[in-house]
Amino acid sequence: MKSIARSGTYYRVFKPGWADPLDASFSKRFGARWNAPGAFGALYLNQTIDVAAANARKQHLGRAIGLFDLLPSRRPSLLEVAVPRSRLLDVVTDAGIAAAGLPASYPFGVSHARCRPVGKLAYESHEFRGIAYRSAAECTATYWVGEELAWFDVSPPLQESAPRRAFKDWYPHPFPR
Repeated sequence: MKSIARSGTYYRVFKPGWADPLDASFSKRFGARWNAPGAFGALYLNQTIDVAAANARKQHLGRAIGLFDLLPSRRPSLLEVAVPRSRLLDVVTDAGIAAAGLPASYPFGVSHARCRPVGKLAYESHEFRGIAYRSAAECTATYWVGEELAWFDVSPPLQESAPRRAFKDWYPHPFPR
């Protein structure tokens, strides 16, 4: 497995009612792309606002109530965290994807079930604080919107680094009001 260094501002999209949007216990309980249910916790972050917006849209695809159908007070909020310079598993570069044993098409068409063993190996190696990876939000066979980061629950906890922002204050415009 290959490592990659990352640091700086990352973004967390969260529902306004969440008590602690930096709590990774939800992902530990239910699992996500890099962690199977019950295995370990990972805090899923977005490298840019555009990736955060793509993930907000993705959460509502195929649902009866779309993102812009929600009441303004129920639309996702955003917070910023400062990620310290960290060694992460590389699932961003072509070489990192190949070293992780994932297909060159990653993230297109690659399921959570296929990614979870890679996440488990990275977590259990104790070599990485998390995983930097190409976002699967709105990806196609030839395009991916940007990067995300899965911060392992054994890494130092991250802290909010700026005031939380309501949807209308962070979501890229234009959007239906």
